[in-house]
Amino acid sequence: MITYGHENYIQQAIESVLKQDCDFDFEIVLSNDCSPDSTDSIIVDFINENKLVGKIKYFSQKENIGITPNFVFAVQQCSGEYIAVLDGDDYWTDPLKLQKQVDFLEAHNDFSGIATNSLVKYEGSTKEHLFKSKLKSKLQTNDLLESRHFHTATFMFRKAVFKNDFPKKVLSADRTLFLLVSCFGSIKLLEDVTAVYRKNEGGISRQVTSKQMKLDYVIAKYIKNYNTDFNIYKLKSFISKTVLDYSHKIYFLDFAKASSLLLYSNFRKKNNVYGKIKSIKHSMKLVVNNFTKIRL
Repeated sequence: MITYGHENYIQQAIESVLKQDCDFDFEIVLSNDCSPDSTDSIIVDFINENKLVGKIKYFSQKENIGITPNFVFAVQQCSGEYIAVLDGDDYWTDPLKLQKQVDFLEAHNDFSGIATNSLVKYEGSTKEHLFKSKLKSKLQTNDLLESRHFHTATFMFRKAVFKNDFPKKVLSADRTLFLLVSCFGSIKLLEDVTAVYRKNEGGISRQVTSKQMKLDYVIAKYIKNYNTDFNIYKLKSFISKTVLDYSHKIYFLDFAKASSLLLYSNFRKKNNVYGKIKSIKHSMKLVVNNFTKIRL
């Protein structure tokens, strides 16, 4: 569990893990990325009041190191055979979540990870819905290149497949993790709803620039180190699309790179002429629609 500025949510997140009913021991590894609010004192008080010093490994960073470096740090502190992920502002709702996932991985050595469905709740609103209405039961690397099939709060993976060269400068650490895990086996999806994902309806596009979004280009090169049999052009195309679509500001050179790479990758990922033409038209429309975001 990683946390930053989650004073209103962190206790519920921790409590939801402690409510897990399973026939094995587990630890909570919690890393606070120098939160500017009361997150640290809430965690410390909760641990002390409930005598959880041996159950919770708590790390409080002395300075803000960033989401991805904090995530990598937390994973590296884990000693268990399996690692489940939960951000400090989400929480689990199924007390048998860990048991179900561990049971499956214990019985299926050809799977490297497992996830479930979740409930999405919007902050400041009564709006809620399932993360996915229909789930594909088995996922492989090519299934994870574009749309998300599950939320991070439901994911569990074998610790052995995590690599210490995990890129710390990517923006989408969760996508990188899913792809890395898929390089070593399939990912199972259960229909069970086991977690709540809190979402800000404002979205990421109000916050990030192309300088941040373009960091994800590293993902394609990194995953290729562990799996050469995936559609790298599809992944590069998707990353270019996110640079154009989700950046609040796009700097000219980033716009030029994303546009050209989108056109080239979309052309390469299609095998038939009709598909290539349709893909190029769609790419051009996307480029034109985001032209006004350019900043020098």
